[in-house]
Amino acid sequence: MPRKSPSASRADSVVLPLDAYLELQKFRDELVGIADTIDPVATPLPGVRKPEQSRRRALARVFRLWAQQIERSLVAS
Repeated sequence: MPRKSPSASRADSVVLPLDAYLELQKFRDELVGIADTIDPVATPLPGVRKPEQSRRRALARVFRLWAQQIERSLVAS
């Protein structure tokens, strides 16, 4: 009979110290603020050309996605 290797347990949640949790929340808020500064969702930037606006929007999207990942991590903690 072949031996079974012990299965690696998968962590569904991580316990964070409260100060680390609060710092991650603050970092997430900063990322959202940066994204809103780079590309305000509601207001088109006057005098910004299309290619420049496209680059700004793409960069802002990266910051927003990063913030969403952090938020999901915080909810799962």
